[in-house]
Amino acid sequence: MAFGAAMIAALACAAAGAYPSTLTLRLYAQNRPGEPGTATLEQLPAGVKIVVKMAGGQNGTQPIHIHTGTCAKLNPVPRYTLTNIVHGSSTTTISGITLGDLLKGTYVIDVHESSADIKRYVACAAIVTPK
Repeated sequence: MAFGAAMIAALACAAAGAYPSTLTLRLYAQNRPGEPGTATLEQLPAGVKIVVKMAGGQNGTQPIHIHTGTCAKLNPVPRYTLTNIVHGSSTTTISGITLGDLLKGTYVIDVHESSADIKRYVACAAIVTPK
């Protein structure tokens, strides 16, 4: 019986290890003026840490979210709200999820131009494992 439980635990760990512990995505500029950047997702024991760096780094703040869908067609209701980008950077830890959860779904990270123009996206990245 103990062997069976140990085997199941080992298989669960192996399956969890199938996903990377860190993933860096390129945020592609959308719309004009558009802003390129990067998003680094890191698996932590309690969740996923997401660090976003934007090349343009507008003055003020820019809302940023994880949405379901694709960069071309996303659900406008955010699945996860990230810390606003301030002067080109944002760091957020989302508790209770894994990087594997995000990679198994169809998710994108979208950067909005501003709170005043929330419907205008300036950058997007699909959360996928690079090929």
